[in-house]
Order: sequence, then structure tokens, then C-alpha cells
Amino acid sequence: MNNQVVDIGKEVTKDNFFGYTCVGPLISNAISVAFIVAAIATFVYLVIGGIEWLTSGGDKTNIEKARNRITAALIGLAIVAASYAIYILVLDFFGIDLSALCTDNPVGG
Repeated sequence: MNNQVVDIGKEVTKDNFFGYTCVGPLISNAISVAFIVAAIATFVYLVIGGIEWLTSGGDKTNIEKARNRITAALIGLAIVAASYAIYILVLDFFGIDLSALCTDNPVGG
């Protein structure tokens, strides 16, 4: 694990943006963080929906509310999975290698 300390008071220069010297790893890490946050949010919504369902006491409106929350979480998960698939597809289709983005030949060949 890389425990790099970044001095946020340091001036951002052309070749050093908070420890990133290239935009490729920054984009890749930002997208990874977004997917992790989306997965955690989906899990939390599923758990909350399940708890609401269990504690509904047979009340139809509370069961419907819990069912809608679970459905929304699953639809959100499907959207996140589809967006990840589109992200990978676009990178493969255009031949973009984010790790080689700042080299002399970013698209390979």
C-alpha cells in the first residue's frame, strides 16, 4: 500500500497535482472511488429496506415503502453495473490505456 503524504498547502504545478503527474491515474482512481461509494450506498439501501420490511408489522403502506426502497436500490445497482460496462467498452473500443495516457503513444499501436 502506498502511503504517500501530500502537502495540500504546496503549490500545484503543471507536473504535480496533489501527487498525480498525469491525468490518467487521477481519472481511474476517481471512477474507482465512485463505484465503491455506489456499491456501499446500494448495500445500505438494501439493508434499510429489509429492516423496514421486517419492522412493518404487516402494515401495507410500510411494506410498500420498503419494497420501493429495495427496488430503487436494485435499479441503482443495475445502473452502476451498466455504467461500468459502458466505461470499459468505451476504453476498449477507442483503445485507450489510462496507464499510458501521458506517454508518447497513449492509444497504443
